[in-house]
Amino acid sequence: MKKILLFFTAFIILSCVCDDENTTTTNETGLQFNLNEVDYFLTDYSVMLNPEDANDRMIEATFDNGTKTLLFFVMVEETNQIDEFILIENGVQYSSDPIYGDRETSITTHTDSKMEGTFRVTIKDRSDLPIFTFTDGKIDIEF
Repeated sequence: MKKILLFFTAFIILSCVCDDENTTTTNETGLQFNLNEVDYFLTDYSVMLNPEDANDRMIEATFDNGTKTLLFFVMVEETNQIDEFILIENGVQYSSDPIYGDRETSITTHTDSKMEGTFRVTIKDRSDLPIFTFTDGKIDIEF
């Protein structure tokens, strides 16, 4: 009887160990960043050609219960940088462009179905004071 009990105990323990080893994790695609010291991971986003310029791909993601929208543009299939970077908060648009913005952006992968890259952007007011600071930005999106 002891042997049967030991067998079942060993079987249960090994079954649990095996279940943990076979667990798979999936990596969701999305936009990840820290905005003014709050972490975000956005999986709901849209990607389309810019209606004003078909040479630009437009990425848009709304968050914070619809009060903020992140909008940025990258030249179609270019691996370089983000062109215009916009945050819309409660209907007011704040922009950072590549020439005048305090920013580092890098698009490392850009095909007709995937984009990867990183960004750090500080949007400033007219007095050159920071309003919005994006840090640790990561782009890993599929479309």
